[in-house]
Parts: sequence; C-alpha cells; structure tokens
Amino acid sequence: MPEKRRLTGLLWLVKWLVLITLLVLIVDIFCVFVLWSPDGVWHLKNVLNQEIAQLGLPQSDITFLTEVIQSFHSTVFVSSGIDGMMRYSSNLPPTDQGQQTALDFTETLRPIIETAMVGLQLFSLRISVLILALPFLVLVTVTAMADGFVGWFLRRTGGERESGFIYHRAKRGLAWSFLPRPTYPARP
Repeated sequence: MPEKRRLTGLLWLVKWLVLITLLVLIVDIFCVFVLWSPDGVWHLKNVLNQEIAQLGLPQSDITFLTEVIQSFHSTVFVSSGIDGMMRYSSNLPPTDQGQQTALDFTETLRPIIETAMVGLQLFSLRISVLILALPFLVLVTVTAMADGFVGWFLRRTGGERESGFIYHRAKRGLAWSFLPRPTYPARP
C-alpha cells in the first residue's frame, strides 16, 4: 500500500490557517443568527470596534492594523468579486427577470456575507495583533534558549548527570499550557 503524502512546511501552515478561519466564520455565523438574532451583524461590528478601541495602540500601529484588515478583505472578497456583486446589486434597480433574480439572491445572502466580511475583519485584527507581538515573542524565545543553553553548559562542564526527567515532564505538560486559564471577576 503506497504511503499517503502529508503536507509539510508552508502548505501545512496554510491548511491550518484556512481551517481555523472557517471555524471562526462558523462560530461568527452561529453567534450572529442564534445568539444575537435581531441585530447580530451590528453587534459583531460593535465587537470589532470595541476590540480596536481596547487595544489602545498609537496611530501608527492602528494604521498597520487597518492595512492588514484591508488586505485580508481585498484578498478574500474583492478579488473573488463578492464585494462588487453586493455593491452592484444594492445600487441597481431591477428591470428584467434576470436582474430581479440576482437581486433576490444577494438580498437573501446579504446577512451571511456581511457576517463573513466583519468576521474576517475581526479575525485579521487578531492576526495583526499577533504580528505586532512577534518581536516580544522572539525576545522571550531567545532568552529561554540562552537560559537553557547556559544550564546545559553548566551541567556538562560541572560533571553533573544529564537527566531527561525535566524534558519528559515538560513535554507532557506542553499541551496543557495552551488551554485558557479561567478568569475570575475582580474583587471590589
């Protein structure tokens, strides 16, 4: 039986980014149509604006955030023609049956497409915040590597025994470190 080829490298990363984006879109659509039913798209736009306001970033970083959001939006919706279709159908008076069918189709899908647009903007905002945090994450990684190498060097030159105990315990605990911690309300 031939071996199944696995995606590696950049393709593996792109696959998971697309899967996570689709999962976030499904959650956004669920929240808009089930939890915030009457005016869900407005609520999602409000969440986007609140997250931008809560960041408290300088204007140069906010400009970077808006550029990343616009690039995600133009890549997904403008280049595919969905944005143009929505604009064209909303400004066009129906004169024949084909235009009326296109107008009805886009008006039926308008809440879903608007949810997808705002949800992608929210997702791209979070990705751009991670991009802004990369220098700090690189600094923490370099510091941790330097600390580990110094500890290894001291054990090796001091004649101490190399033990895999710490490594194996850390390896088992790594998956648990990705779980979110519960948040408790502040005490008055």
